[in-house]
Amino acid sequence: MAVVAAHLSNNPRAKSTRDTEKRDRAILAAEKLFAQEGYHGVSMRDIAKEADVGLPLIVYHFETKLNLYREIFEFRKGAIQERLDELSRITDLSAADAVEKIVHAFVAPIIKSHATPDGMYHAQLVVREASDPQEATRGIIAEYFDPTARAFIGALAEALPHASHEYIAWAYLFAVGTLVMSDFDGRMIRISNGKYANRSVAKKISMLTKFVVGGIRAGA
Repeated sequence: MAVVAAHLSNNPRAKSTRDTEKRDRAILAAEKLFAQEGYHGVSMRDIAKEADVGLPLIVYHFETKLNLYREIFEFRKGAIQERLDELSRITDLSAADAVEKIVHAFVAPIIKSHATPDGMYHAQLVVREASDPQEATRGIIAEYFDPTARAFIGALAEALPHASHEYIAWAYLFAVGTLVMSDFDGRMIRISNGKYANRSVAKKISMLTKFVVGGIRAGA
């Protein structure tokens, strides 16, 4: 056993794997704490403790709290890219069902991503970041979410050529608000007295898509 342990400790690939695992653990721990306490309520030491890693490792990988904070959004950008990929597969934006397809691309990847415990922490974190008066100083919303907004606004403008661009832009933000608030399933359990405690991701995606589509079409 000592020989095996010595071999692993001297194996660069094994060490790299362990470092990557600890790095990812630090990102997930930071995401959870930032979601619960906000950017200013969490220290690097808090994150190291939550992740069960040494503070020097956190500093080595990220250097600053802001770098670690930004890395969370880099870590989660797969869901954003999935939305854009689904949007790009809509070949005819003038089709009768184009708005439905656009909204599905907007809704489905995020609902699926947020259906996990870690995903829910990210949903809470995005809400905190978007509503933080200091978010512009960090530039995260502008970097990670604004390009997606422009892509969906552009697609909706093509699908609804008679609607004003101003309306389409507001409709997108209204849809964002609807999507964000739909993440708080705990309240649905309370207001339904537990009747709708069984969460079906597919059903939720379907209902939310229809709701957003109905609102966009009614206003346009």
